Amino acid sequence: MDSKIIVFAGNVGAGKSTLAHAIGKQLGFEIFYESVADNPFLEDFYHDQRKWAYHLQSYFLVHRFSLIKEAEIENKNAVFDRSIYEDAAIFARNLYETGKMRKKEFETYIQMFNSMMKYIRHPDLLVYIDADVDTILSRIRRRGRQMELEVPIAYWQQLDNLYKDWIKEYDFSPVYKIDAAKVDIVSNPDQINELTEDIRHILAL
Repeated sequence: MDSKIIVFAGNVGAGKSTLAHAIGKQLGFEIFYESVADNPFLEDFYHDQRKWAYHLQSYFLVHRFSLIKEAEIENKNAVFDRSIYEDAAIFARNLYETGKMRKKEFETYIQMFNSMMKYIRHPDLLVYIDADVDTILSRIRRRGRQMELEVPIAYWQQLDNLYKDWIKEYDFSPVYKIDAAKVDIVSNPDQINELTEDIRHILAL
């Protein structure tokens, strides 16, 4: 049987990793996480975004591409807690549009991204967590990462605007949308059962 790939998408703090872990566990899929704790540029980036933007985004892109290829080559049923599409369409674009990534850096980054797209399969489902900025801020505070708490609210709002535009145009796979204002499996763990059954139905598992 062909393997299935599910990717999660949504703003920082929306709950992607928590949901990816819970749903992946219920489905028996291998779970692949974004490289945060071991990313050598992340903390530097939050203190000096202009200096480290290109390094950070390039690291994320290569790391995510490698994991996707691993799942594809080994024919694994896989869950990813962030999609590779967000790297370019949301985060790199936001950094470029706000002057934190130089034009030649952004153009080089997009060339790398477009080249990678030729060699990976698209997911079977994208789970989009729709979270407004107030919900994002609440979950960031709950998570307690100091480097995120120091980021201006305007940054999260800029990302939110890009997400709203991006998800309207996304067409690489079916989309299952979750309203983060209504779904919080940390506070209401029983909600995971309904979400998992919906995904099973969409993927005919």
